[in-house]
Amino acid sequence: MTVAVIATSRDPYRQAEALRAALGLTLRGAHVLVVVDGPLLLPLAERSAATLTSFGHEVGVPLQDAVARAQVVEVWT
Repeated sequence: MTVAVIATSRDPYRQAEALRAALGLTLRGAHVLVVVDGPLLLPLAERSAATLTSFGHEVGVPLQDAVARAQVVEVWT
């Protein structure tokens, strides 16, 4: 299953939590596409993004592409 995690929050802790949730989804076997509105705001978010990328998931996917490819969409506002 492919899950799009869309992080539109400008709250740095909320954004980091969205990326950590994306990591959690990978533990259940999902392929994750992460859409981030703006730069990563905390080192925790940057580490999560680096981990996702190292595991073959995609971070920084354009919104329309992620929604078109995903079976499930999770939005963090």
